[in-house]
Amino acid sequence: MYGFVYPRRYSHMLSLATAYTLGPLNMQASAVYTHIDDKTKLAESPTDKNVWTQAVYLSYKPFEKIDFNLRAFWKKSFRMPTFNDLYYADMGNSKLEPEQTQQWNLGLKYDGYNNRSLFASWGFSTDVYYNKVKDKIIAYPKGSQFRWTMLNLGRVEIKGIDVTAHVTVNPTRKLFITGKLQYTYQEAIDVTNPADNYYRDQIPYIPWNSGSALLEAQYGQWGLNYSFIYTGERYNQQENIIYNHTQPWYTSDLSLMRDFH
Repeated sequence: MYGFVYPRRYSHMLSLATAYTLGPLNMQASAVYTHIDDKTKLAESPTDKNVWTQAVYLSYKPFEKIDFNLRAFWKKSFRMPTFNDLYYADMGNSKLEPEQTQQWNLGLKYDGYNNRSLFASWGFSTDVYYNKVKDKIIAYPKGSQFRWTMLNLGRVEIKGIDVTAHVTVNPTRKLFITGKLQYTYQEAIDVTNPADNYYRDQIPYIPWNSGSALLEAQYGQWGLNYSFIYTGERYNQQENIIYNHTQPWYTSDLSLMRDFH
């Protein structure tokens, strides 16, 4: 391709980690140093990146004989744009900055088992989180839906909750029926500049509501599965106005399986 920059990337990482257990409390911490050196031909190479990211994880199991855990973490993360993000024809943006995020999370998880009962296993988990993102990388339509570009959103705040639940019943010796549910609520708003018309609007293509449902039946070597995936309403531009509104969508899939030995 005429004028292609032929990029090369050299990545160097140094990681340190530790873990400590005190009775029912488990603690972990880590730090990662990342050095990124990108080289290009026929264009000025970007400056080197030197980044430290840290994380702290806590997990607490209050009951010795019950599989119930409380968990929390704080984490800094760093994501470099890919070569597609930077240099792909008609889409790449060579001026993209790396994405940097701070994450806070609180959650709980419970699992139960009883092989001699109709309900063989069950469980649920919930996590609430808050993220502060600097220079978030998104794909953004420019003029036509078939011509996209990559850009940074200066500052984005994300609040959300994830909920999952599952149960497996065993009505006969060979028959196992499993149901799984997953739901996510996420508010991801642009807080870069209060003077913008889209200040505190939901960022493009991030739905508030999404989720899935799965039903599995296993009988001997046969399996029957049904899955449902849902993505809620969202906007395809930075301004949350009716002209930019995108309808929800969902899919249903059915599969039949047989194992052969």
